[in-house]
Amino acid sequence: MKLEKLNPSVKMLVVLIAVIMLSFQYLVFLNLTVFAAAILMLLFFSDARLPKIAALLVPAFIAAFGLFMMGLYYTRGSSILALPPPDAAMEGIAAVPYMVRAAMARNLYSALQLSTRLLAFAGMGILFALTTPGEDFVLSLMHQCHLPPKFAYGILAAVNLMPSMVREFRQVRTAHEVRGIHAGPLSMKVLFTMLVNSIHWSEAEAMAMESKGFFADAPRTFHKVMRVRWYDLVFALAFLGSLAAMMILVKY
Repeated sequence: MKLEKLNPSVKMLVVLIAVIMLSFQYLVFLNLTVFAAAILMLLFFSDARLPKIAALLVPAFIAAFGLFMMGLYYTRGSSILALPPPDAAMEGIAAVPYMVRAAMARNLYSALQLSTRLLAFAGMGILFALTTPGEDFVLSLMHQCHLPPKFAYGILAAVNLMPSMVREFRQVRTAHEVRGIHAGPLSMKVLFTMLVNSIHWSEAEAMAMESKGFFADAPRTFHKVMRVRWYDLVFALAFLGSLAAMMILVKY
């Protein structure tokens, strides 16, 4: 059973509930377990490839490391400034005052709580992002969450225009270079030309939708209808039930 076959709205609801449940807990082991479970589910129960997973994990680890260092050195009540000089530290851990060691241990655990919680959130977010096709997600929002079609099709149109905008940006930048005009990545000349063309595309898209009889409140059929299946409910109960059981077992 692939995660891509699950209903996107059910998957989104499960992830949101899991995030809320984790936000009330301060258990490092639980956070690491959720993160590991999300990565293992991606590796064995999805079509996501390892290089893509690794590319998304790199910024997550960087952010987690930043939170770890911030929690280690800037936690309230930190006593890092009260550390003894290096020559005294070389004499052994016994030379460090007990209050300083207690403060350092408290800061270390707080830093681990912050960093591992971010990893758990990132793992669930990556799990949802890599196993949810964009078109299926928007259709699910219409069918299960009753999102108005005018907003749903607007989102689909914007997403489908993104590759054209990237291609237009490259073409405009190449045209400037051919004429001997240096244009950086944030050059206003390139961005202005690209945005003008994007406005023309959006107007053509709106006219095409109206010419095909698209109206906000008109009844319509769909080539693909997203439904909630039995395995969606099994996934939701298994995921949230396992998380609740781990919270109880790890805490007690």
